Amino acid sequence: MLKPVEREQLTVAMLKDVLSVLRRSRQVGSVTVVSADKNARSISRRFGANFLWEGKRRGLNKGLKLAISNSERRGASSVLVIHSDLPLLKPREIDEFLEQSQGYSVSLTPSKDGTGTNALLMRPPRVIRPVFGRDSFRKHLSLAMKRNARSRVLRFRGISFDVDKPRDLVNLMRRPLRNETGKFLRTLRKRS
Repeated sequence: MLKPVEREQLTVAMLKDVLSVLRRSRQVGSVTVVSADKNARSISRRFGANFLWEGKRRGLNKGLKLAISNSERRGASSVLVIHSDLPLLKPREIDEFLEQSQGYSVSLTPSKDGTGTNALLMRPPRVIRPVFGRDSFRKHLSLAMKRNARSRVLRFRGISFDVDKPRDLVNLMRRPLRNETGKFLRTLRKRS
């Protein structure tokens, strides 16, 4: 549906929106962006986030393990994994997610189709390992059960709505967004 340059622009816009939300959250202590794209470093810095290059062939789960180790070395007692393709995310949802996660070792929010994991809180950071990819929601819950980790499923519209397929983008284009993603979509409509 998008040209490669437009996909890159959409990805950057959504990353900026997620970083802005995390920065405005009352409960998030620090943010680290994990990416194979070194260009994400400058965006991360603009939003006061740390940047961790995952390497050329590491992949999401291995990159997250590296980030979790890095966070533990800096004294983190918990880790929240949030993906960067959540253009409807709001600071209020992040704060509510964290508040409702108190007393649980693993808290998660599924993707809109119920198969993926769009938010994963682990307390302590290595209570389970990240297994993002196909059917990750069920896999994360299963790992929590195997570890006897108290877990909680929390559902939030903005956390659940990710952009994976063309119909997600079409749905998003119908919304009056007041963020970087909205600006990009307005320029995209003008080009058409």
